[in-house]
Amino acid sequence: MADAVGSNCFVYGIDISSGMIAKSRELSNKFGYTNVAFIQSDLESLPLPDNSCDVIISNCTINHVNNKQNVFNEIYRIIKPGGRCIISNIYSIGQVPLEYKNDPDAIAECWAGADPKDEYAEIIAHAGFNDIEILEESNPYPKGVIQVASFTFKIIKP
Repeated sequence: MADAVGSNCFVYGIDISSGMIAKSRELSNKFGYTNVAFIQSDLESLPLPDNSCDVIISNCTINHVNNKQNVFNEIYRIIKPGGRCIISNIYSIGQVPLEYKNDPDAIAECWAGADPKDEYAEIIAHAGFNDIEILEESNPYPKGVIQVASFTFKIIKP
């Protein structure tokens, strides 16, 4: 992203894992990037100012979060009006059985926190976003004991 935005813009990398932050800093230093900062934080309370980001990108991380409503509220809070967010994730076809919600293997396999597509849409709308544009969507496929589908969508802050 540092290359994509150019030297006149700034990129934040956010992760909850200290190992991922350390690796990101190492790579950033290796390539000499000066327009990046890495923040160790959960996604439910982002340490960035209101209306401070033009673009947010997330790749298969939100399904790991317990409170997705807080995540989308935070995205809405930090993104500038007219800013866009591109998210890739999976959604469940039906509900994930309760006994798997906290199962370490199901969590590691990235399906324990999946929600049905209509619940995703409700959460996003409740945060304040008007439209969800689906950019890409797979057919359902088996994951653990459920069926899921992958999708990439765009939301824009009004």
